[in-house]
Amino acid sequence: MKVSHIIALSISGVLLLSMLTLSTELALAQSGEVRLSAKMVSGAASGKADYRERGNRRRLNVEAEDLSNATPSPQTVFVNGAPVGNMTLVACPIPAAQLLCGELELNTQDGQSVPVITRGQIVSIGTNPAVLAGVLR
Repeated sequence: MKVSHIIALSISGVLLLSMLTLSTELALAQSGEVRLSAKMVSGAASGKADYRERGNRRRLNVEAEDLSNATPSPQTVFVNGAPVGNMTLVACPIPAAQLLCGELELNTQDGQSVPVITRGQIVSIGTNPAVLAGVLR
């Protein structure tokens, strides 16, 4: 196979991958669906936030793991400084049973209030200072 054929095949492969990525992004934009997520890490503690929006339906899920057992429960969850709910912390499953874990899930389909969230907003757990925080992307 000639070098020019290999280069042409490589370029074709890159173009195909770019088209597939673009078509997926366009499909999400046309469907009106928004998906944002954030990772949160502080020492051994970690967490994540996931936001989904389609039409007038919204869902926010915030999880925390491996928090110090000195962390008080419940903890308030904030989006850009505005409180959205409380997360109750309980002992994590074994082997980290001496640490605390928690989850907050809000869903408009369950009649709960979920704020409209945009890229770049900060989700945080706790105050003075936040136990965990991350930027939604």
